[in-house]
Amino acid sequence: MARPLKKGIPYFSLDVDFLSDIKVRRILRGCGTKSIAILISLLGNIYRDEGYYLRWDDDVAFLVADEVGTNEGSVEEVVNKAVQVEFFNPLLFEREN
Repeated sequence: MARPLKKGIPYFSLDVDFLSDIKVRRILRGCGTKSIAILISLLGNIYRDEGYYLRWDDDVAFLVADEVGTNEGSVEEVVNKAVQVEFFNPLLFEREN
């Protein structure tokens, strides 16, 4: 019996200048040092589940918060800032959540 096909991708690269990206720096400055762990957790969830997107809801906020050891409000703050600085696409976020 064949293994079921996996939806997401098995890994994603993280550029060595990730922390130098202006969008990441704005998120870091606006939301604090935990924002980096939150962003990486979000990227991992995005790429693991569907490969290129993640439907945003309260459960995702809880799971990311639990994974990185913070509260759901911090995760929501980072997501909102990431949308504001266009780290995540604002139009898709608004339309598709």
